[in-house]
Amino acid sequence: MKRRTGLLFSLFLIFAVAIFINGCSENSVSSPNDPVKSIGIHVDDIQWIPVKAEVMEKLKALAKTGKTGKMITPDVGGIVGGNMTFENKVELPPYAVDENTFVTVEVLCIEDKKQTSAGVEFLPSMTFEKDVTITLSWTFLDLENDVVPDFNIYFSEDGGYVWFPLEEDTDMVIDYDEKTVTFITDHFSRYGWGF
Repeated sequence: MKRRTGLLFSLFLIFAVAIFINGCSENSVSSPNDPVKSIGIHVDDIQWIPVKAEVMEKLKALAKTGKTGKMITPDVGGIVGGNMTFENKVELPPYAVDENTFVTVEVLCIEDKKQTSAGVEFLPSMTFEKDVTITLSWTFLDLENDVVPDFNIYFSEDGGYVWFPLEEDTDMVIDYDEKTVTFITDHFSRYGWGF
């Protein structure tokens, strides 16, 4: 009887361990390959880079300052953003969209109790038929002109409390003369700069 009970207990233990191992291998909260991207960083745990005072005044004065939009047709594509959005822009190649789509780029004032900064939001939220090229500019950030910035670019899919660092393997091109970071993506997000 003891032997049978011991055997049943051993089988139960093996079964429980097998379920535990299989259940953890596909953990939806974190992945051993990329735990930071899976979990993200809470918005309050990022030290956002402040915006130049004169830019912040413009953003607060008129809600439409720092925003532009354009109808993109499938066969032509186009560029949205630039001067009105402090040189933040997106380039859509032909056939990135399968129907006429109004695309906007907006520089947002981001304020909370601890810090004030800005982000750039690209809309509409969608996945494109072809990769698009996003250029983010740091010319409007409050950084010393002679200092090469050492910051991260963060993105949020829904503009909420969880943000993710933009991975360096996204084929980023950093232009220190123009003060821009350019990369390709197949969808839009909200972006911000932080340490």
